[in-house]
Amino acid sequence: MKIPNEIQEYLDEKTDSELALIGCRAEDSEISYECCEYDVGVLGGNDASLRNKITYVGNNTLEFLNFPKYSHHDISLFNMVLLRNEASGLLVSPYSIPKLDIKKMFIAGGKRRIVDSLFTVSKNSNNKTELSSSLNLKMAAYDLIEGILLVSGIRPMPIHELNQLRLLEVHKDLINEAIQACIECLGIERATRTIINRSFKALKEILKERYDIELLASKIEFLLQHGLLADCYYYIGKLVCNHLEKKDNAFQMNYHKLNSIALDLTGDYENVNKMSALIKDNCKNILKN
Repeated sequence: MKIPNEIQEYLDEKTDSELALIGCRAEDSEISYECCEYDVGVLGGNDASLRNKITYVGNNTLEFLNFPKYSHHDISLFNMVLLRNEASGLLVSPYSIPKLDIKKMFIAGGKRRIVDSLFTVSKNSNNKTELSSSLNLKMAAYDLIEGILLVSGIRPMPIHELNQLRLLEVHKDLINEAIQACIECLGIERATRTIINRSFKALKEILKERYDIELLASKIEFLLQHGLLADCYYYIGKLVCNHLEKKDNAFQMNYHKLNSIALDLTGDYENVNKMSALIKDNCKNILKN
């Protein structure tokens, strides 16, 4: 495996930290888009100069992500490729983990996300606010999709997730039913340029303080330019939901209007209740089987 020489030369100067290529560029070059950055994990070090930052090297984008107490059981580091500190451009083979351990690791991680989905959608049992219920439903659907990919042995990658679902070989009817329910909950069929542009504008306001907002925006623009409307709609929603999962309820309420626009939330309370019950059943069925 090779990386561009100009990136290797840049990384050669970073001799004080152990670095590894992670993300889609490390896992499978076939799935990467032109807009995808080179994610470089900074392992076990505390190099402030490399802490969660984005750097441009020629026409390539690098994002440094810190893992000060990293573990080889961290799913985000699965298939990481350690970088040699030499200008050959060659990469060292990833740390090997027994296959059985990987399978168990992914299944456990997937079940945790499905439990998260069940917990989130269960809030709608006592929720009488239409848009709050719609928000919970979308968050639960994204969590369930992530859980399904993980239990299937696939590491979810936000910009690629919808395509990962398309390529997924489903061997159980209950998994296929759950995927179809999630797609319906997310409203992928509403992916038009008008709705996406409106959601994109709201997203940029919600995430305006993030250090990587320009990178995220460039990915959305790439998907739009290449006519990948469904993937773009999905990706915007995924970014918003990931952001909201880390915030408390007060924050969600303060940004409720922006969240509603960014996530293209529906006010159809009856349908939200019906789909909430369906997602809840899907979660329980997958956890039992």
